[in-house]
Amino acid sequence: MQQPYQTSYRATEEVENYPEPDYVPAYPWLGRQGLDIGQLPSSNRMRDAGRNLYESISSRNYDDDTDVGRLGSAIDDEVSRSTFLCSPMGDRNDPLIDPDIESSEGSKMSEDQMSEADSDYVSPPAQEQSSLPGRGGKRGRARGRGGRGRGARGGAAWKGIKRGPRRAAEPSQEFKILHSEATTAFIDHDYDKADDFSQRAILANPEMFAAHSLLSEIHFARGDKDKALAALFNGAHTRPKDIQVWSRVADLILERAGEDRFSALNDAIYCYNRIIGVDARNIHARYQRAALNRELGHKGRAAVEYERMLKLLPHDTAVLRHLAEVCIDMGEVERAKKCYDESITYYLSAEKADATGFSWSDVNIYAELFSYLRIYAEGIHKLRWLSRWIAGRGQEVFWDDVVEDDREWDSEDFPRRLQVQRFIPGHFGSLAYGDGLPLELRTKLGIYRLKLGEKYLKEALHHFDWLDAEDDQPGAKIFDYPDLFREAADALREEGLYHEALRFYEPLQQVKDYTDTSFFIAMAMCYRAIGLVTEAEDCYQTIIEHDEGNVEARVHLAKMFEELGMPEQAFTYVNEVILLGRQDMEPTKKDRRVAAAAAAAADDSVMPTMLAHRISRSGGRRPTNSLSAVEKDALERTHDNSIRMLHLRLLGLQEQMLAGNEESTAQWLDAARDLILDFRSIKLFFPWDKYVKFYGYSKEARRKALKPKTSEAIDEMEAMAGRLQGSLGEPGDTAASADSSVPQDYRGISFETWLDILLEYALCLARRGNIDGAYETITVATDANVFFHAHEFMYIIHVCWFTCALIANDEETLCNVARWFMKEYQFSSDSYRLFSALNRLCNGPSSWYNSGPSQKYILRQVKAMDFSLLGDERRRSIFQEKASYTTKDESGKPIPAEEMDVALLMLYGHILYAGTSYSYALNYFFRAFALDPINPMINLSLALGYIHYALKRQSENRHYLVMQGFSFLFAYYDLRQSSASLQEKQEAEYNVARTYLLLGLTHLAVPYYQKCLELSQEIHSSQAVGHTEDFGREAAVALQGIWGQGGDLELARVVTEKWLSI
Repeated sequence: MQQPYQTSYRATEEVENYPEPDYVPAYPWLGRQGLDIGQLPSSNRMRDAGRNLYESISSRNYDDDTDVGRLGSAIDDEVSRSTFLCSPMGDRNDPLIDPDIESSEGSKMSEDQMSEADSDYVSPPAQEQSSLPGRGGKRGRARGRGGRGRGARGGAAWKGIKRGPRRAAEPSQEFKILHSEATTAFIDHDYDKADDFSQRAILANPEMFAAHSLLSEIHFARGDKDKALAALFNGAHTRPKDIQVWSRVADLILERAGEDRFSALNDAIYCYNRIIGVDARNIHARYQRAALNRELGHKGRAAVEYERMLKLLPHDTAVLRHLAEVCIDMGEVERAKKCYDESITYYLSAEKADATGFSWSDVNIYAELFSYLRIYAEGIHKLRWLSRWIAGRGQEVFWDDVVEDDREWDSEDFPRRLQVQRFIPGHFGSLAYGDGLPLELRTKLGIYRLKLGEKYLKEALHHFDWLDAEDDQPGAKIFDYPDLFREAADALREEGLYHEALRFYEPLQQVKDYTDTSFFIAMAMCYRAIGLVTEAEDCYQTIIEHDEGNVEARVHLAKMFEELGMPEQAFTYVNEVILLGRQDMEPTKKDRRVAAAAAAAADDSVMPTMLAHRISRSGGRRPTNSLSAVEKDALERTHDNSIRMLHLRLLGLQEQMLAGNEESTAQWLDAARDLILDFRSIKLFFPWDKYVKFYGYSKEARRKALKPKTSEAIDEMEAMAGRLQGSLGEPGDTAASADSSVPQDYRGISFETWLDILLEYALCLARRGNIDGAYETITVATDANVFFHAHEFMYIIHVCWFTCALIANDEETLCNVARWFMKEYQFSSDSYRLFSALNRLCNGPSSWYNSGPSQKYILRQVKAMDFSLLGDERRRSIFQEKASYTTKDESGKPIPAEEMDVALLMLYGHILYAGTSYSYALNYFFRAFALDPINPMINLSLALGYIHYALKRQSENRHYLVMQGFSFLFAYYDLRQSSASLQEKQEAEYNVARTYLLLGLTHLAVPYYQKCLELSQEIHSSQAVGHTEDFGREAAVALQGIWGQGGDLELARVVTEKWLSI
């Protein structure tokens, strides 16, 4: 009879896999796979090693085990708090790592996830242990959740016991000895020996934090902070709730962040996640985590972090300021404004002692939000209102009625403040009015008044006058508030008030920190606008003197002299810009490898892949790099001739291939394949980023491709140089006269011809059933930069692409290609009609037509259309994000929708309709119906939407829905019957009959089917030329079924013989 413990052992063995006795774990901090088995002490060797260690210890006046234990008393204290949690850094979405992912702010982490070793683990009483299943000294397991027992563990005795990691086991004697030796060696500055003993101690008991901490200190003493950090980081996992340890690790990580700062910041965030997991109210950790996320570019996470801190520190102004900065960077200013509004409401209703946290700086930040939102009138109102409250005049609400000016903040009561009847002079001191308003807020008032229009110009200048721009004394405000001078000057310049702007620009020349390039460019713009050319030139020359490589100032000088009719001076700066641009395009040390690779690609491009194999098989050749220049030129000419011969052969086979000759098609495909392989071997056509344009095959053209922004300035100056040379009559031998034309051919064959070869080759492969090869060839065309940047080429490529997809009946590819047309021709009805037509031509069920990606994309198009047609106020109240405009004009500006697109609304409605979401589809059908109520297709769609909705189980009033559907159906019928086309009349008869048949009303369907047959005879007798649409056979099949099922077989036989027999 089998013993009970054997069954329990098997059950346990299936759940727990115990390690082998000789298993040696490998730890990453050891820097190797672990110690060899031979290095591990056996029982005898361990006793010998222990004896030697004790002898060495006794030589230091330690007598017995008690003394050794006293030597490691600090270790024992540390061990009592340690846990066996040496887990590596894992997924940051794990609640263990970032508790904010799964748990709410106010809730605690589950004790299964986060608990320390010193948790109050309660063992069951001794007398009850024997009654537990699988216990009582035998190996086994208690019942889990699948058992019938009570309590968390399946038994009543376990009810109420705190779950979590068990208390760490008492350290072994081996650990105590090794750690003692490591400590002694560390004190004696024998770091190699201390390192060895510490690692062996960690291997013996890796859950002991003291060993990891000692190893970290050893590495610190050596000066190896990276290894010290790694040791402390691994050891911190044994103390998962020690905030000080994790904080220290985070500080060290940030201190040691070198070139790979990205990884260091993520590791530091991980440490702060662990701190927050222990203490969700740790504000310092949250501040640090938010700052690190912001530095990494995760602005959304930073904003969420600050919002969480606002829950812990309601209405804290420091947190509000950080949140405002992040929201401004994200472009979600309304989000920050909402938080400020809530806090302002709180501070206004709070006691005076609690309201001291909201200061002038907070008013300034809050008012700045209105500048980003461009709602200047409301910004003025809020700024005045809050400033009045802080100044102690919150009860003077009558100032809100004075909106035409800001007399409330004048320095004197006379004359403007006295004109307000409710104003009581002397009730408040002068600091409560104009003298108490900070200059930052006054300047902001002036800027906002300026933005409201010319009507408020005088009031704006009145505010700016407080800056005393004419004061040049040592204590002038220009030295205390240079930023305000710059803001006022920029605002005046943007409004075209150049004279007034110069009043504030010119004093800034005394402040060294504010005289940068943008300052002199702005001031020169003002001088040019008022005709002071000499002063403008002086500004540009100042920039050039301090920055000899500045291109922008020279470009402005060249343009200015060209406008003044001084071509010689302009030509001088044009040449300088071109020369500087070419120097800038010279490859740096970092770019040298890229440039060398591009040069090698150009040199090797003369050898097409297929021809190279043929030549190597015929006799071999030396590597291209070992050839002389003459040999390279000769080889290049040979390959050019070979490619031209292949192209001529291709043209000779073209006609027979198009006629369907199989042998000619096979030969044409072989020749085209060789040509395409040669084209694909040119790396200049396929850069690492296809957005890099093709400028030619020369070294200068390759450098242009590496510096696209600089090349734009050079192109502009080269165009100006051409104009100036024509006016001067000089030959084109200067730096500007270099040939900058981009080649339009390769090996004497135009790029347009190369594209024809690629696309014709793809179509041939598709017709032969090799659809993967066809798609690969089309992808080559889309990736080539010589085609990618030409819109007409991309148009032809995508037309060929969906043609191949139609041949292969590939609905997924059809939808993806059609989306390109909707993206490039946004808000164009034809692009949406093309999407519908392509899906209609594809045989099979419409799975991709109404799939999730297609539905979401079309919905984004609808939202973009609605966004562009609404006013600013409605946009802010309805849309949470900006629309994505994908079509741009020649100047690069997005093209918004000008009117509602019926085709787009109907397309999205039919996608919902195809997914049986009839009630939602009706919403978009009705939007289209409001725009075009006499459109037959819209009325038919509404009718079928109502009728199909009536047939659903969830419909509440079927009769009402059916009647609604038939009202639109007969409106469609009347519109079709008014047409002069017999086909459209027949279509209406057939659709009405089909709808009656759908509802089982066959007696009402028969007359319409019969009318359909009569119109079919008229259509055939009208002798229409070409294909004509005829529903006669469909109607005959329906009548055959109706009469056959009804028992009138004679009528069914007659209609079959007349309409359905050949």
